[in-house]
Amino acid sequence: MKNLFSICSVVFLLTAHQAAACVGCREPGSDTIANEPQTVMAGFGFSWGVIIMLVSAVSVVTGITAYIWRTIVRIERERAGL
Repeated sequence: MKNLFSICSVVFLLTAHQAAACVGCREPGSDTIANEPQTVMAGFGFSWGVIIMLVSAVSVVTGITAYIWRTIVRIERERAGL
């Protein structure tokens, strides 16, 4: 399991640079901020939207995992007669 996690981590780190935003989105210039502030704020809103979706997905998976784990522990206790 540790080897699989290590391999996945290395692959992720080696390919993560491909997911970087372009310079215009990542670092808007002063002329863009002065002339089109709504465009810059839309980009920030989109970024926060993606972060919120990722957090909600992780929360759902964590909740389901915790529920399954607690159910297994309860069944094991019942079988053990504690």
